[in-house]
Amino acid sequence: MDNVIITKRLILRKVKASDAEPMFTNWASDPEVTKYVTWLPHENIETSKMLIEYWLKKEDNPKTIRYMITTKESDEPIGMIDVVDYIDGSPEIGYSLSRKQWNKGYMSEACKAFTQYLLDIGFDKVVIEANVENIASNRVIEKCGFTFVRKEHKEHCSIFKPEPIDVYWYEIKR
Repeated sequence: MDNVIITKRLILRKVKASDAEPMFTNWASDPEVTKYVTWLPHENIETSKMLIEYWLKKEDNPKTIRYMITTKESDEPIGMIDVVDYIDGSPEIGYSLSRKQWNKGYMSEACKAFTQYLLDIGFDKVVIEANVENIASNRVIEKCGFTFVRKEHKEHCSIFKPEPIDVYWYEIKR
């Protein structure tokens, strides 16, 4: 498996232990960034460190496909994108981006490249869901060529956020 995915402005690379501090500072602790994701803002750097340690232990699993997003100018992560689940064998993408980097087209660029990578390594379909209220994320998904599949009501967002949620499901096929 490739170690990096390179786009016009970005490098998507594997997670490193040293990513905990920029992850915490740049997006994981920001309640605006985490508003629509399935997890709560990290309360301290230790949470980010523990999560990265957990992820690094999972790196050998072929189903683990996770990248930090960096700009070509700096190796400091500004966000991340990964396979968060498999739905009927198809990878489901999730992503987060530092609020300082919003509205620059970075997530659309990263998502397009990551999706293409997943299709190139043999998946026939990639899926993604977004909170119906997350206008920006829904725009990113549509810009990346995903097709709307359905709206779904979930009684629980996740074990970390037990409140009900409405999501839009999208897919893209090879």
